[in-house]
Amino acid sequence: MARLDLYGGSYEARSVIANAQRCVNYFPEVNRKDSPVPFTYYQRPGLRKLVRDAANRAPVRGLYRASNGNGYCVIGQKVYSISPGWVLTHIGTLVAAGTTPVSFIDNGIEIWLVDGSTSGYSIILATNVFSVVVDATGTFTGATRVDYIDTFMIWNVPGTNQFGSTLSNSLSFNALYVAAKTAFPDPLVVPIINRHEIILLGQLKSEIWYNAGNAQFPFALLPGAYIEHGCGAPYSPATADIELFWLSQDLQGDRMILSQKGYDTRRISNHALEWAMMQMAIVSDAIGFTFQQGGHVYYEIVFPSAGQAWLYDAALGEEPTMAWHQRCWGGPNGLERPRERCAAFMYGTNVVGDYADGTIYALDISRYYDEVGDAEQNIPCVKGFPHIVQGMNNTTGRPELADGRNIQIHQFLLDFQVGEAPLDAAGNPAEVWLRWSRDKGKTFGTEVLQSVGAPGEYMTQPQWATAGLARDFVFEIGHSIRGPAALNSAWIDATILNN
Repeated sequence: MARLDLYGGSYEARSVIANAQRCVNYFPEVNRKDSPVPFTYYQRPGLRKLVRDAANRAPVRGLYRASNGNGYCVIGQKVYSISPGWVLTHIGTLVAAGTTPVSFIDNGIEIWLVDGSTSGYSIILATNVFSVVVDATGTFTGATRVDYIDTFMIWNVPGTNQFGSTLSNSLSFNALYVAAKTAFPDPLVVPIINRHEIILLGQLKSEIWYNAGNAQFPFALLPGAYIEHGCGAPYSPATADIELFWLSQDLQGDRMILSQKGYDTRRISNHALEWAMMQMAIVSDAIGFTFQQGGHVYYEIVFPSAGQAWLYDAALGEEPTMAWHQRCWGGPNGLERPRERCAAFMYGTNVVGDYADGTIYALDISRYYDEVGDAEQNIPCVKGFPHIVQGMNNTTGRPELADGRNIQIHQFLLDFQVGEAPLDAAGNPAEVWLRWSRDKGKTFGTEVLQSVGAPGEYMTQPQWATAGLARDFVFEIGHSIRGPAALNSAWIDATILNN
């Protein structure tokens, strides 16, 4: 009997003969060196419904925790304040209809809100008074994204290579407070602040500016700091700590996900994820956001047109082949894109907004199902195992590679958290399924179920008898258990046949 260890998250290579390991709604966590396994896999948080405007079933376009701690959101065209008791109060309405993400920022006095249209909006923090921004100078003509640095709020001038700054501590404008991205003539996609610097992400190349304290315009290009990549999706950039993440494109190609940490630009996507993105007809509508939970700092990128979402775990970021997993919602059509499309941390809670029906949810790590609409939905979890190409030699009794010979699987035992899941509505214990492929992961057989034990049955052992013969097995487990169901690894009893 040999242990079959698992490493990292999802990795479905361009050819399944290389790797065929899905990881859906499971996130890996590194264990100490004295643990029996290198990684343990835990179910993603459940969605616990906090609030919804029943009369406004539109996408949640943005969530924002202001500098004074108050919460705000945009659902469809409506702008709301959010109370600590999760009550929505309608405070204003956007001029233009839309579904794209919005951007908030504040200077401690008022919030500036933009939605990609020619309009901008102000919310006075002390009173929640909402108004359309009026710029008598004609400098502000709309923006995709706003941000804050050193008492100034900055924005991009859509369709140009320019960005602008408000006056200090004020949502007011000066026609001289505009500058151009100059190191390469491509348009500016969005500006974003990180590490007390302005990163101007262009379509093909990007550059970094800083507060030089100039009298006419405060900011200047940082000499020698240059990024040889642009941005292929204007809503994909997001920051966490001193790191910026985004979906890139440049003069050589596109569909890599990059990280900017200080002045170091590095690729954090891997070949498997990049192959998945190459199969998508549209990636320019990708939406990125970050959140931190349980010591994991995640960058989540949602591809609405493709119906997929992938999460990068910075805790595993030194090895991008292990750092990604997928999240899904168990909808009526099977595995669908997850409900979240924006996130914030407000009132001590990680919250996300629904892409369709205006619901704001808590990401609840102790909730093992989703509250979507007016129903509870199970969370489907799937994890694939690596190719099995070795076993015990049936003549020598020693482990060795099969080298193209047949392998006979006598037994598969799952190292799984048991005896803690509640009984189902019929009073039966929860179950986990196993299926396997005999053609290197190209096709799989029927799912075979095994019990994970009634509550308190901690000695339960999910196990499956003979899986037959093949030269290369791939196993995959899955479940929709409404309780703790962590996965460690498995044991297999495999023999190499010499004929």
